[in-house]
Amino acid sequence: MSVIEMTTFTVDPENARAMLAARPGMVAAFREDRRGFLAARLVRLDARTWLDFVEWTDDAAWDESKAKGANRPAIAAFFATIGTLVGAERGVRYDDAEDGARRVRTVAYGPEPSQVGELYLPEGDAPFPVVAVVHGGYWTAMWDRRQITDVADDLVARGYAVWNVEYRRIGEPGGGWPGTFLDVAAAIDALDGMDPALDTGRVVLLGHSAGGHLATWAAHRGVLPPEAPGALPKITPIGLVELAGALDLKAADAAGFGKILADPGAEPPKDAPEPARPEAWAGVAAAVGDGIVPLLVDGHFAWTSPLELAGAGVPVLAVHGTADEAVPADWSRRYTEKVTAEGGRARYVEVEGGTHFDVVRPGHPVWAEVTGFIHEIVAGQA
Repeated sequence: MSVIEMTTFTVDPENARAMLAARPGMVAAFREDRRGFLAARLVRLDARTWLDFVEWTDDAAWDESKAKGANRPAIAAFFATIGTLVGAERGVRYDDAEDGARRVRTVAYGPEPSQVGELYLPEGDAPFPVVAVVHGGYWTAMWDRRQITDVADDLVARGYAVWNVEYRRIGEPGGGWPGTFLDVAAAIDALDGMDPALDTGRVVLLGHSAGGHLATWAAHRGVLPPEAPGALPKITPIGLVELAGALDLKAADAAGFGKILADPGAEPPKDAPEPARPEAWAGVAAAVGDGIVPLLVDGHFAWTSPLELAGAGVPVLAVHGTADEAVPADWSRRYTEKVTAEGGRARYVEVEGGTHFDVVRPGHPVWAEVTGFIHEIVAGQA
């Protein structure tokens, strides 16, 4: 058992970034100065309201901490960003006798609600190689990272740390150009210093569909000019798995890729997940016009299209189904051909009869190709 302090407070949106920046210093000061402090977990309830779960060994430790207030500069700096205190309650934590849950936590890499990810840590001895996972969904706010948790569960069971990232998407503030690219870059770079259990010298990127595009783009950040969003990466991946990715943005633009979203009642691809935020569809439908690509890149194809950026770099596995209803397999095929022609290492696996979502199913036979590739790449860097 332990005592839980549940404090709800507001932060003006313009102060959210400063609050998150001050948070690590405040927690470090608590660890140094507050007897009985065990842990703190921050939850964002809405654009202005936050809930802080702070764990103490006993009631006396909590009382002593309240009496000290903002006695350290780092604590005062955090408190200064807070608008109003909504309330504070006390609870007692009881752990289940058989707690077999995996170690998973949500980590914010920015102040916006979509600038977060889930970090999964496996059992065993750290440091762990990392697979950074990027979900798809036409780069829009209707679909989120929950659609790819089966992949995260499978990979963490194989001994990998998994960073399942969210990012601002078309249909929410900051989504599209250039926010989506800035977020994916920031999310991957956030691995640097996130947790000592992570081996950031062994990071593999994996993405599906629109996330396949973003993961592939992220693998080529090192060749971007300094002025391009996402340039100058902190994390250099050792491999890339792209699954049914939209890798030729010029062809996608010419084909009106994503214009189906103008009709919320249109038939979705086979086995497509239900939208996590169907309320966002109306705004996307009104903006999508003849295709989603202009909203994503605003004409900056040279900085954003993997086919334009393709060259010798990290080893690549591209997997695509021949029966993909959403993204043409030819886009993955031509990308790997260009990487190979430029002297890089790329393997293209075409799944006969495979659909858009077959390639991201851990139970599908092609998944052995995916996990085998990741194992090979990670073992080669051990």
